[in-house]
Amino acid sequence: MTGVGAYVRVQATVAGLVNAGLNPLIEWLSHREKGFQPLWGSNGAVVNLVVTSMILSVLVALFAARGVRLELAAGRMRADGGSSRMRRPLSRLPRQGWLAGLVLGAAAAAVLVVVCWLLGLLGVSGLTLRQMIVVKAVYCGLLGFAVARWTILSQLAVR
Repeated sequence: MTGVGAYVRVQATVAGLVNAGLNPLIEWLSHREKGFQPLWGSNGAVVNLVVTSMILSVLVALFAARGVRLELAAGRMRADGGSSRMRRPLSRLPRQGWLAGLVLGAAAAAVLVVVCWLLGLLGVSGLTLRQMIVVKAVYCGLLGFAVARWTILSQLAVR
């Protein structure tokens, strides 16, 4: 039987690393001719990052939830609720992976909009392609890790 902690660490780390590498590559391929991306507007960095938050979160949660269900069905893991500190809030996430991802993605997008609004107040008007690639690498890596971890733990939470 796989230890839950080791499984969560490995799966969340892989999700974070894949997203930290894949999303900046997509950004570069999509916007390599564009020199500067304004913070706000229909083609702005905020819209780009909000859409990325939603898509990334739904896809990561789908894969993470499916992986947990397969591990539980094969008997390699058991639902034990995880740590008591995380059990209660995560048990409130929807059981369906895509819906849990949607909730987590919307929450991440809301936080992102507030952060970008504060950056705008500080005088940041946009990002160069290089800056956007760095932001995507860090943000998508962290978000992929967090969504995978929270989805796995919520699937294991005893309800």
